[in-house]
Amino acid sequence: MKPVITEDATQKLRDLIDATEKEFNHELRITPGEAKRIELIRRMKEDTDKKEYMIMFNGLIICLVLTGIVHFLIYWSVFTLVGLVIALVYYLLTRQKLKQATYQLAEHKNNFDKYLWEGYHLKEMRYSAVKLAYFLFFPLLVIFFTDIMITRADGFSIWISLCVAAFISAIGWFIFFTDDKNMLDTIESDLNSLQYL
Repeated sequence: MKPVITEDATQKLRDLIDATEKEFNHELRITPGEAKRIELIRRMKEDTDKKEYMIMFNGLIICLVLTGIVHFLIYWSVFTLVGLVIALVYYLLTRQKLKQATYQLAEHKNNFDKYLWEGYHLKEMRYSAVKLAYFLFFPLLVIFFTDIMITRADGFSIWISLCVAAFISAIGWFIFFTDDKNMLDTIESDLNSLQYL
């Protein structure tokens, strides 16, 4: 029971796949290439990377901006402002680039192979953008947070912050990004194999 009706952005694509499957099942002549294409589009469509990566990306930037503002109000540091401006510019440019790639993907809906490749490139772009954001801005977030929680009585706080950030980032990268990289490599391999089917 939802008070609002949500519109499914992929409904047209699912209708196209369903119509194609009905046509193939009716004629009982599915080639291995067509079966592989249908399986690939299903796998890519069922992946939740778009939602998860945007939550991770937005969460990182929001936390960075909030801690950066508090850090600036405490220390009045130009370094803080420069870090925040760079993070916001990266965020806005990345969001714009991902939107453009999504619009370009819709332009190829009549060419199934091109659509699959563009979908793969969009997934890879999303993966790389979020991974780079965590590489660049997570340590900055940890430095801001550590400076807020621990006073700068000694000069070692920035080094402690960097060590903690590197440790947490290494664990996070291993947990989140290794599986996704393996999945992208598998999809790319399957897409390359389509030319032989």
